[in-house]
Amino acid sequence: MAKQSLGYVELEWVCPFCNTRNPGRAKVCRNCGAAQPKDVKFEQAAEDKIVADAEGLEMAKAGPDIHCPFCGTSNPAGATKCSRCGGDLTGAEARESGQVLGAAQTKPAPEVTCQYCGTKNKATNVKCTNCGAPLHKAPLPAAAPVPAAAPAKMNPVWLIIGGVILLVVCGAIAFFFMRGAQTETRTAEVTDVNWKRSIVVMGLVPVSAGAWEDQLPAGADVNSCSERERGRSAFATGNSEEVCGTPYVVDQGSGFGEMVQDCEYIVYDTYCQYTTTQLQPVGMVEERGSDLNPFWPQTRLDQGQQEGERDEIYQIEFDVDGDTYTYETTSASEYAQFQPGSDWQLEINGFGDIVGIQPAR
Repeated sequence: MAKQSLGYVELEWVCPFCNTRNPGRAKVCRNCGAAQPKDVKFEQAAEDKIVADAEGLEMAKAGPDIHCPFCGTSNPAGATKCSRCGGDLTGAEARESGQVLGAAQTKPAPEVTCQYCGTKNKATNVKCTNCGAPLHKAPLPAAAPVPAAAPAKMNPVWLIIGGVILLVVCGAIAFFFMRGAQTETRTAEVTDVNWKRSIVVMGLVPVSAGAWEDQLPAGADVNSCSERERGRSAFATGNSEEVCGTPYVVDQGSGFGEMVQDCEYIVYDTYCQYTTTQLQPVGMVEERGSDLNPFWPQTRLDQGQQEGERDEIYQIEFDVDGDTYTYETTSASEYAQFQPGSDWQLEINGFGDIVGIQPAR
């Protein structure tokens, strides 16, 4: 996102000695005369107003203040001698800057009542218009204390049930693992074989889809088009709309803040619904058999059709002392070895699945 500057606003600082609110540009307290402390925190005013006077704009754009190492007075950036004691400011430390202070306060703030004479004043006033006493920011209402939640008590019955369920689950996992790991070798006779081979038939069929205008496939029939958001950009393009977030204030370290907002551009483009022809499955041909001579089915293709995916599956049935076991493979060369009546050694796991096979010796 690109940052957009809306101008500069004057901040405030509170004197730690007399608690007086002072405008950001004041380097000494206007009530007690104390120097602006080195570690003072600038705050947003009750209402953020864009600075228009030339002096304020120059101070706002100058950069962070620098502190006199001798008397602690804040001096404008670029100063070479302290405005208060005349000390040399070469190598003096600059105030921190760049902190986000909060969302811009552009709406009028509620009036502040003077604690000395009771007169209502604008929230932006630092002194009472009636008696001249310093005005303090109205304290925020204290949040009602949230009662601490009592620790939940676990019912012992649920603990027992949970333990039993855990034991059952663990036991089941162990059982299946052990059953699958246990195998035995049995001699078996091939009693039956069968196979199936199939071919998918592909044909051109009309398909509806959507795409950006510059990505339409060749030969597509366009049904309708409309403008829609295609993406976001930090820069303006031929067909874009600027959108910005909530303005916020960034401390400049000089008693002023820059009001900025993060902006980006919504880029619009033409999106179309279209119809085109694509190869899609339109049928299937297959052959089956119960011998060891499998073959592929014959395909009769119409204009525009072609063969698609081929599939083959072979099944062999074994007899083991009256029990029937089935073995499947997709290899025609392996299938050709299972002559009916031939003997084989099967490795069978605890679930009755064939996990290994080889000719009987």
